[in-house]
Amino acid sequence: DDDDDDDDDDDGNCVRIERPTRAGEGDARAVLDPRVKHPEINKRSFVGVVRGEDGDGTVDVLYRTSAGKATSARVRADDAHEGFLGKVLESWTATMEAEEEGEGTTREEGEGNGTARRRRRGASELSTSAERTIKTEMKMNGKSDIVTVEQMETLREALPAMYRMREWALAYSTKRDGISLKSLYRRASGKANTVLLVSDSGGAIFGAFCTEAWKVHSRYGGTGESFVFTLAPEGVKYAWSGANDYYMFGAADSLSVGGGSAHAIRLEEDLLQGSSGECETFQSPPLASENMFRTARIELWSLE
Repeated sequence: DDDDDDDDDDDGNCVRIERPTRAGEGDARAVLDPRVKHPEINKRSFVGVVRGEDGDGTVDVLYRTSAGKATSARVRADDAHEGFLGKVLESWTATMEAEEEGEGTTREEGEGNGTARRRRRGASELSTSAERTIKTEMKMNGKSDIVTVEQMETLREALPAMYRMREWALAYSTKRDGISLKSLYRRASGKANTVLLVSDSGGAIFGAFCTEAWKVHSRYGGTGESFVFTLAPEGVKYAWSGANDYYMFGAADSLSVGGGSAHAIRLEEDLLQGSSGECETFQSPPLASENMFRTARIELWSLE
């Protein structure tokens, strides 16, 4: 590793984000010019977007340099940038507008484990069939044994705009491919954008949208476009909170989404049991019927 000075501070499981210097704390960071192309911000280097704190319409785009260093650039969300950066900003703006409309502060009594589910910033109800804006037929290669086509169309609406028209292909299913984390990793190889679906023995259906291929790795991966969701007993999407960048983590003995004090989703090596708790990455409540749950079925869908 060339960044020897950082080794003592890096626990190997996260990427530290170097945020722009605030005014008054040094030189202010310039806003990127939309007339200039920024090839350094691309699908491979992109990490996420964080709303600016000055209320001036700026956001911080988080990405990794060619040397793997986490850094950020300041842009105006409504500037017409070209290429990948423009698509990211357009998608982020649309997502924020939708979440602000659906944002609430009510507490709803949870079902199954009796806990109260809090609606918080970044949480938004998934659309109903009458509310959908995408009218084109959904392309699917495979059939789900967990959700209906209507529920999958609901999830498609929740995806970032650049992924909504892609074909859904069933990459892994415990019913079809057997109960094996190794099999899941093998069948997920090279599939960068996936939707993980889990049903548990208590009737809950939940999952995650992730933006890197699932594999055994030494640290967390993914980007800020990731989110977790529930489909039953209710349909709610929990977007990235910006609190940390623990999006997804593949280990030999487990698979995890989110992190902090607890994982949003953790599946054990046997894929028969897992856990879900209050997760800082998405500010999400427990998604399953119980904090420690037994799985019924698991599917991984690739967006081709």
